[in-house]
Amino acid sequence: MGAIFISYRREDTEGHAGRLFEDLAERFGKEAVFIDVSGIEPGRDFRKAIDTNVARCTVLLAMIGPRWLEAQADGHRRIDDPGDFVRIETASALKRDIPVVPVLVQGARMPEAAALPPDLADLAFRNAVELSHARWDSDVQVLAQALAPHVGSAPAAAPAPPAAAVETAQARSKGAWRVAGGVILLLAVAALAWQLLKPHAGSVDAGGDRTRIAALVQQLNDADMAQRKAATTELIAEYGNSRVAVELVVDQLSEATFGKLSKEGRVNVLTVLVESNLSAWTPAQREEAKAAVARIQQRLAAGTAVLGPQVVELLGRLEARLGR
Repeated sequence: MGAIFISYRREDTEGHAGRLFEDLAERFGKEAVFIDVSGIEPGRDFRKAIDTNVARCTVLLAMIGPRWLEAQADGHRRIDDPGDFVRIETASALKRDIPVVPVLVQGARMPEAAALPPDLADLAFRNAVELSHARWDSDVQVLAQALAPHVGSAPAAAPAPPAAAVETAQARSKGAWRVAGGVILLLAVAALAWQLLKPHAGSVDAGGDRTRIAALVQQLNDADMAQRKAATTELIAEYGNSRVAVELVVDQLSEATFGKLSKEGRVNVLTVLVESNLSAWTPAQREEAKAAVARIQQRLAAGTAVLGPQVVELLGRLEARLGR
């Protein structure tokens, strides 16, 4: 069985890489997806360690966001540093002729060969896939199908209906057609009403189903990965314009609550806020969130709080959004 290696730059695509890891691990199993090179013993050459880990995989996903190419360190592009982890990972796969799939996120574009170091120039000619927020689930499904031959397994297809059910359906089909006409008419009327009454994309929904939203917010910290992912996706897709959703998710930043969340819960809370429609926020909600982020940042600076790099990145992105 093959394996997938996800290469990413922390300050560029850490949140997307983590989300993709969970989705692919759910489809292929965690043992088939690698993210981060860990467990390199002190004194060991990390270049050889990375090369060894990449060699064990049958396909490498190069996560590319807006800062992948131009990320800086000491005034120089990190990609130009021969010791850059991202460069070593990708170059190792290219050198071994392991399939490398550029995965573009946040509207990033493929880098041109002339902009890349010589050992990465071939990356510019690899077919890329794009993962968008609006089509995340369907984009990931397409990617998973493309990865299946490299991994040696595929997401299970929906089972075919049993023969008895087919025969029963055929026997009832004549009567069903009569009912179907009425149902279709009702559905058409309902669809028209929905199109007329639903909020337009980008518009603010001051209300929303508070009970449903509250349940989803609780599921952001659920122990089950599938529940967490589903809740995050639904809150962003269905309630991204809801002031009720903003209110309840901002509440999770309170000192009493945020410290009790798991790492995954914190990531999901911050992701929902970062992806929400800013026009749905009230001035009071913005001020509350700004104060909470400032408090968390102060604790980080004082060394009284320890948060993972993904949480720190999302805090920075939220702080930048609220400062606009």
